[in-house]
Amino acid sequence: MAEFEALSEHLNALVFRLSDQERKKLLMQVARKIRQSQKTRITQQSNPDGSKYIPRKNLRGRKGKIKQRMFNQIKTAKYLRIEQTEQGVAIGFNERLSRIARVHQEGLVDKVDHRSGAPRVKYAKRELLGFTDAEIALIESEVLSYFS
Repeated sequence: MAEFEALSEHLNALVFRLSDQERKKLLMQVARKIRQSQKTRITQQSNPDGSKYIPRKNLRGRKGKIKQRMFNQIKTAKYLRIEQTEQGVAIGFNERLSRIARVHQEGLVDKVDHRSGAPRVKYAKRELLGFTDAEIALIESEVLSYFS
């Protein structure tokens, strides 16, 4: 995260020279590329540091019953949203899925089902959102290419 702070300081002077309309356009362009990169990384089932997700347990008892990969739906644009804020843009999950995403992101304990008698399980830490070195380089190149 320290690299991202250094990048932020380095590019702030350039970005703040733009008008509000140009700045919003640039930020949305960068946010779309970052969201696509996050989506690709979630599809590959890997954390921002490059390590693979801890595989989920086969709870069904029959081999091959769970064939769908984890987080198949939440990586879509319907759930992985870009929101404009006063400081810039934010990429995150919509309200409905934010709790589920937070449980996996931080490896918390949660109920398996929404029913009252459902068992509580400690989920493995799977970082859904985070910056990789390639994404930091992507941000820098997008901002610099916007000015050239």
